Amino acid sequence: MVAINGTKAQVRKGFRLPEKTARITFEGTDYDGAEIQLRLSVTFAQFIALRESAQGEDQEVMARLFGQDVLMEWNLEDDDGQPIPADGDGMLAIPLELTNLIVQHWVEAVSGVPAPLEPQSSDFSTLEAASTAMGTE
Repeated sequence: MVAINGTKAQVRKGFRLPEKTARITFEGTDYDGAEIQLRLSVTFAQFIALRESAQGEDQEVMARLFGQDVLMEWNLEDDDGQPIPADGDGMLAIPLELTNLIVQHWVEAVSGVPAPLEPQSSDFSTLEAASTAMGTE
């Protein structure tokens, strides 16, 4: 019980924050059949770290953080049919185009607002698309 202005009020204890996730599936694309499960309920500190790493020049840091804090599971396999780990190393092992798509879909899901469509670029040399979607230009 907590006293407020001389009166007693009961405090509710033990509220657990919900774990929110999203499952991304790709249909009718080069990645038809790929399924990725992502964590939406990241902490504010995790989100800031991801955003700051997206602004930096070392995109490997962002990929590793994303794999550690956001990526839960996927059904991706390498050319030999071996599972690609659903972690930072796995994020670094998949095509850059797919990495950008995954991060973009996550940003849209976690913010609840679709990212504005921009002209498609053929330059996939950085995670610029992801950092743009996260509002980090």
